[in-house]
Amino acid sequence: MRSGNRQQGVGLIEVLVALVVVSFGVLGMAGLQLTGMKHSTNGFNRSKALILTENMATRMRINTTGVFNGAYAGFDSSIDANLCQVRPVPYCQAYKDVDAQSCSVDELAEFDKFSVACGDWGPGGASAGVQGMLPEGAKLEVVCDDLPCEPASTYTLSVSWPENRTATSAEASVSKRVQMRLRP
Repeated sequence: MRSGNRQQGVGLIEVLVALVVVSFGVLGMAGLQLTGMKHSTNGFNRSKALILTENMATRMRINTTGVFNGAYAGFDSSIDANLCQVRPVPYCQAYKDVDAQSCSVDELAEFDKFSVACGDWGPGGASAGVQGMLPEGAKLEVVCDDLPCEPASTYTLSVSWPENRTATSAEASVSKRVQMRLRP
């Protein structure tokens, strides 16, 4: 007994259907990869902003006299476009082969704001602060919560930066922020 029609291979239609199904799977995986990368970058920016905010809080805790004098209150790194272009004098921290210079409490406050907003001074200028570690348009703010600001006042420290909603569209950026309240 012999059957008349036995299929001996895979037909062209079946191969094309399988190719379409596999293509959709690969496209889905690529989309998941892009979404994962976007969320990873967002989380990394948030971590950097938190580190920078904590850095500023630590500097303010160390220089409490400068805080009580109001030397930190009202600082906004986005106001001065040339803030990171000029090394502060005196430079209160050792760098390369240069010793740290002696600084008053107010000079130390200015140096602290420069360091967190702009980073350390190097051969190419300042780097690794809010301006260098976060997307363009990031800023550091130090706001005294009381008016007038008094020695017992609390401060709100915030680092904000622009972030796109999706990695592939030209949508407007949304502003992300890390805030911390501090009583020095």
